[in-house]
This record gives sequence, structure tokens and C-alpha cells, in this order.
Amino acid sequence: MMNLIKSDFKKMLYLPAYRKFLVMTIFLSILFGAIFLLTIGISQGKQLADLTFMEVIDISFLGMDVTAIMLVIFTVIFISKDLAPGAVHTNLSITPIRSKYFLSKIVFLSILSILLSVAVSALLLVIDHFITAANGISGLASMDSGILMKIIGSVVMILFYSILSAAGAFFIQFAAGGITFSLGVMFLPALIKMFPADGSDPLLAIFPENALGTFIDINSSNGSLVLSAVILFAWIIISSFIGLWKFKRTDY
Repeated sequence: MMNLIKSDFKKMLYLPAYRKFLVMTIFLSILFGAIFLLTIGISQGKQLADLTFMEVIDISFLGMDVTAIMLVIFTVIFISKDLAPGAVHTNLSITPIRSKYFLSKIVFLSILSILLSVAVSALLLVIDHFITAANGISGLASMDSGILMKIIGSVVMILFYSILSAAGAFFIQFAAGGITFSLGVMFLPALIKMFPADGSDPLLAIFPENALGTFIDINSSNGSLVLSAVILFAWIIISSFIGLWKFKRTDY
């Protein structure tokens, strides 16, 4: 399976379309993170100099949501192209064991999402440091466990949606459907919140949004870390089993 993972990394590095997409992901994440931060006076009526360094982190790390959305698109496109007519026959002739092929994609995309999210987090911290230094705010020297947990939570979020997207792509088998599935899971809670709490709260409890919020903002969250982890694992395991079931039974 290691050879399959290595070949996927080589494919990502040598194919210009994939390489440019990942570079664009980093660029847009940093750009939007900086925009969210520098427009805080317009969006929230606050002055940048009045914020703490942790508040600066909270705002700029909204750029990680861009990373998550871009990786959803990348994941679905990557798998859909491998499952396209012609390509899938070549891939399955090399690796006829479909569960092994499926698992190699999940592992590759998991590693990629972790590396990319850590890189974007580091770049956002560097930018935050320069912006806060220019505005007289105590910067990286005041880092505490809250900032570390913010980074870990953001990595968990991006990792979760990458795996969910991969499973959805294997199940739905075409790019538009896979992207719609993942983004639907991401944004549907916002629609559910528009309904009365008696009906919406039980639904929101089983969606990953609240569970991910516990990891991202653990210091101020009232949610159970263990329960949140169980919910996220349940989403990943169930969607992966369904995706693998469909993949094994599809006649290419």
C-alpha cells in the first residue's frame, strides 16, 4: 500500500493541475485570513489595536475554512479522475484489491490534509505576528495552550472533511455529487438553525459542526471532547463503509 501512497504523492507533485490547485489553496487561505483580520473594523466595528493576540488568531484562522473547502474540491476531483473511464481500469489492473486501493486513497488524502493545514496554520501565525507587532499587540511570545489547541482543532476539521469527501466521492462516483455531499454536511447546520430549537437541536447534535467546534475552541466550549470524537469517528466510519461498499460493487 505504501507504493500506492507514494505514487499519489508523485502524481500530486508532477501534474501541474494538482500542484497549482494546492498552491492556490494556500494562497487563498492566507489571503482570506488576512482580509478577515484587516477588515475587522468594518465587519465588527472593532479596532485591530484593541484585540488580544488570541482574538487575532481566532479571526485570521477563519482562513482555515477556505482550506477545508478547497481540499473538499481537490479530494473529490482527485478521486473522480482516478475513477474515470479508462483510468479506473488501469488503476484496478495494477491494484485489483479494491479495499486496499480505497484505503490507500484515504491515507494519502489524510496525510496531505494534515501537511497542508499545518503549513497554512504556520503561515497564518507568521502573518498574525507581523500584523500584531505593527499594532503594538503582544505576539508569538505570549503563545499559550489555547493557540496550540486552535491549530489542532483546525487540523482536525480539515482532516475530517477531507476523509468525508473521499468517502463521498467513492460512493457518488462523480465530482459534482461528491462536492455537494461534503459541502452539504458542512453548511446544512446553518439551515437547520433557522428552525425552532425543539426540532433543530436534536438534529444539530448529530451533525459534525458542534463536534468540530469543541475541538477548535475547546477552552470556551461546553461540549464533551470524548462525545465529539465519537460523533466524528461515527461519520467517518459510516461514510467510509458506504463508500467502500459502493466501490466494491460498481462494475467498471
